[in-house]
Amino acid sequence: MKKSVSKAHPIKLRILSYSVFTFAMIAWMTLTANLIIFFIIALHYQQYRPAYITGEEVMEELTQNEQGYVLSDRMQWQLEEKGQWAMLLDGEGKVIWSYAKPAELKDSYSMSDIARMSRWYLKDYPVYLRVYDDRIVVVGTPKLSMWKYNVSFPISWIEYCEHIWYWLLLFDFLWILVLAVIFTRRWSKSREAARIEWIAGISHDIRTPLAVALGYADTLVDGSLLSEEERQQAAVIRHQCLVMKELIEDLNLTSELESSMQALRKERFHPAAMLREVAAGFLDDAEEGTLEIEMDIDRQAEETVLFADRKLLVRALRNLFHNSLRHSEQAGAATVRISLQEEKRFCRIVFSDNGIGYSEEMLCRLNGRRRKQPVQNIRGLGIVCKSVQAHGGKITFGNGEAGGSYCEMRFQKSCCKIRN
Repeated sequence: MKKSVSKAHPIKLRILSYSVFTFAMIAWMTLTANLIIFFIIALHYQQYRPAYITGEEVMEELTQNEQGYVLSDRMQWQLEEKGQWAMLLDGEGKVIWSYAKPAELKDSYSMSDIARMSRWYLKDYPVYLRVYDDRIVVVGTPKLSMWKYNVSFPISWIEYCEHIWYWLLLFDFLWILVLAVIFTRRWSKSREAARIEWIAGISHDIRTPLAVALGYADTLVDGSLLSEEERQQAAVIRHQCLVMKELIEDLNLTSELESSMQALRKERFHPAAMLREVAAGFLDDAEEGTLEIEMDIDRQAEETVLFADRKLLVRALRNLFHNSLRHSEQAGAATVRISLQEEKRFCRIVFSDNGIGYSEEMLCRLNGRRRKQPVQNIRGLGIVCKSVQAHGGKITFGNGEAGGSYCEMRFQKSCCKIRN
């Protein structure tokens, strides 16, 4: 027979799928937002970038005759429309032609003046130069219309920028990952809150009809109008109602422990007295010869004090008893052994029985080594695990060498004594 391939837990798989989907969506949204911003900036640049006339265009419309240089009417109109001016310098820097040249500008320029205006400004006028043989065309634009500076960068800085973009990509990746984690945690919390609310609502709705059915079943069992067989049937109904009530309580408790919503009502008590109380209760309820309990409590452990939720630990011990009685297949009585030992800073409680033991799958699940869902139902034992872990204790399940199973629980002792 082929073994079925184990699959990841559906809830964990959904959370992982949601995380991957959220990461991909945030990455896509970030990339899209960057592209949109870049596109908007590019559109605004085209809007603010004026189409100024260049020296090449002026030179094409400038002709020379016997009287000097003449600029076409069309180019003159374009220069006036854009508020520009132009002039032509000879090889010695003298102005041999100009159009709309501001009066504050000179008619002759040295080589140093030409060098400065080629890089920056001329009397705060942004200018652009074009060299034709031994002539220089200078086209100016209005003041404060252009930001004109030559920018230079060292090669070492350019090489540094070539490497820094890796870190920028890493920063973007981490930023997207952080956002994905934040959204996933918020989604998980809201989903968990909705699940807990749904469980609480269903449990509340079931309690009323269950209480009615249990009340009628008690009346029928205690009544004298029914035959013995009918009273036995009513007893079965009452028992199943009690089982259903316990299932609802376990469901609520498991949900609260998983979400850390169970408020621990801690108090100081002697665990030895608690163990004897739970054991005595099961001996009183069990039929004669069906249950044997062996207690092994160290003399020092008698005075050990725990600071914990006593009712929650009693519930955990009762679940261990129920599990042992439910899965006892011995011919004689079911035997339960409970030992309490004191260590340096901890007290150790070992609960063992002579039952059929745990399967390998169940041990892996109970000890947290595998997430595969076993065949057996571990609802009650799951509450035991979560109850111990809620107190910061450690728990281990296993099978005995001579048969049966055991559960070892370790709790930190309280440093204070109980006041009489």
